[in-house]
Amino acid sequence: MATGENRRRGGGAAAKKSAAKSSTSPRQQYGRPAEVVRSRDDDDRHGSRRIRPEASEPVSSGQAKRLWKPSTLLAPVPVVLVSCGGRAEQPENIITVAWAGTVCSDPPMLSISIRPDRFSHAIITATREFVVNIPTQDLAKATDLCGMKSGRDTDKFALAGLSRVAGEVVSAPLLAECPLNLECKVRKTVKLGSHDLFVAEIVAVHVSPELLDRRGKLCLEQARLLAYAHGEYYGLGKRVGFFGFSVKRPGTPRRR
Repeated sequence: MATGENRRRGGGAAAKKSAAKSSTSPRQQYGRPAEVVRSRDDDDRHGSRRIRPEASEPVSSGQAKRLWKPSTLLAPVPVVLVSCGGRAEQPENIITVAWAGTVCSDPPMLSISIRPDRFSHAIITATREFVVNIPTQDLAKATDLCGMKSGRDTDKFALAGLSRVAGEVVSAPLLAECPLNLECKVRKTVKLGSHDLFVAEIVAVHVSPELLDRRGKLCLEQARLLAYAHGEYYGLGKRVGFFGFSVKRPGTPRRR
């Protein structure tokens, strides 16, 4: 299923060619025998696609874990809809990204990683701004769709049924259906290899009033947010703790 914005590279001859390039054996790399399958991280939504491990020897007699080659197998990760464009004669577009994360609290900053050949990469490079829209579980299909189609030949807003809303600071549109929208301005671009890292300052945050209680506290558990892990989408489960619960004294009320 090869499509524009997040097209995937097929197997066959390409896979054989990739395997042939790896001249260093797992034993030489790690000093231990292991049979591994090279991950294919073509999709900006995740660090690696599904890896099918072949039979291998355990790392040691006391462990059942298998040793694989280095890969971007960080999970779970947030999956977000990044909207961009709207100025500098750049078209408005949406790209689905799971390589995103907080990098600084003061000033508030985040980063997203996008392959240079993606349609949105050139738009963000030209405008130096974008919006991170955080989708809900109800938007899972739209989120996946925006990662499977290219904005070069598709109006993703119409295709996914998403509505534009003007931002306060940046020219890129917000997505009305997402309960959280983070307007961002790019401060630095780092070329890493397969992806370019856009480090951006969060210059405005929009929160749906449905997520606020009577005291104005943000209740994200009501948003039914999405997570992404190894090629699959998941809804966040029940809370198992809160920041600082490991050192909370019995009887001490939780700080709000």
